[in-house]
Amino acid sequence: MTTYRLSDEQIRLKEAARRFSRTELGPISAEVEREGGLLTRETLKMMAEQGYMGLDIPPEFGGLGLDTLSCAVILEEMSAVWFSAASHPVTLLTGPLLFAGTEEQQRRFLPRVASGDCITAFALTEPDAGSDAASISTFAHRDGDDWVINGRKIFITNGARADLIVLFARTDRDAPRGGGISLFLIEAGTPGFSVGREFDTIAHTANPIAELIFEDCRVPASSLLGAEGEGFKYIQVGFAKTRAIYGARCAGVAQGAIDYALDYMQTREQFGQPLAQFQALRFRAADLGAKIAAARHLSYHAAALAQDGTDDAPVAASMAKLFGGNVCTEVTQQAVQFLGGHGLTKDHPVERYYRETKLFQIGDGSSEMLSLLISRHMNRQAQGGMSARLASD
Repeated sequence: MTTYRLSDEQIRLKEAARRFSRTELGPISAEVEREGGLLTRETLKMMAEQGYMGLDIPPEFGGLGLDTLSCAVILEEMSAVWFSAASHPVTLLTGPLLFAGTEEQQRRFLPRVASGDCITAFALTEPDAGSDAASISTFAHRDGDDWVINGRKIFITNGARADLIVLFARTDRDAPRGGGISLFLIEAGTPGFSVGREFDTIAHTANPIAELIFEDCRVPASSLLGAEGEGFKYIQVGFAKTRAIYGARCAGVAQGAIDYALDYMQTREQFGQPLAQFQALRFRAADLGAKIAAARHLSYHAAALAQDGTDDAPVAASMAKLFGGNVCTEVTQQAVQFLGGHGLTKDHPVERYYRETKLFQIGDGSSEMLSLLISRHMNRQAQGGMSARLASD
């Protein structure tokens, strides 16, 4: 059975990420979020100088080449300060590109990502296909040596300013469900590709969310990522990694929120004593602390499974993201409550933590979809166990 124990190096990486996030990202995030601005390219370059934009990119392409668990502990600490910044270092580009990309594609794009020169976006969701990814209608057909793409994508994080987009498109309308879907690498400025509506959202405001439009968008055959029709398989492998890390990021946000609230409660006095001295509030905080620890360790376990590529990795990652998102929602809501009226103002970051958590239950696999995947796995296990018991009888 795969398990984990943080190595001395992973502990060092975690502590370094905590220092960097608090001293460098903290002041920037406070200003950007207060003014409703965007996470700038200058900030991404600063992160890249510390190696944070190439966490899982191999050293030969300018990255650190870290394993999934190491990425998780780093991004947990970064998320505790600024979730939007932690959305950039590990994306759904790197896995498929390393797993299925050509050497030319890897050498062309990975160094740019690791250096902070290339913002990426993953274009899957459509107006009529979100959680049901196999139902996408964006279509790409061959025309000589090119592919011609038509369709629309919505709610694409960083879509409006991405330099490189990983596009999920159907290439065979007659293929069985889940088949006939391919991945394409689309660069900004490609003729036929345009940005439509930019959405005004309550969460992830530092990373703009947009609609992408493809109208007879012509790209060369070299834009195909991996084998034709295998895109769904590549992304499923990627989800095991990114969802495990997402769970750790949820734990990070929850920890950041409760830490801020507890610090506030040490100095805020009511009825002649600090709020932190009220037993009811202390017990509530203790309960939340236990849940955060559980979310953290579940995500670490899922990250270790994802690194080893075990069969249980996808469901463990789904559990980590589902549980982490739910815990984070509960913790951030209580953090706002701990601050009372002050928690509703932008003078304190807990209101941002609270808003961000809704994204955790929708993006990268909704809570409902993850619950469905987990329940299917549990049913298969139960049926397998019953069959084994019947056979032994």
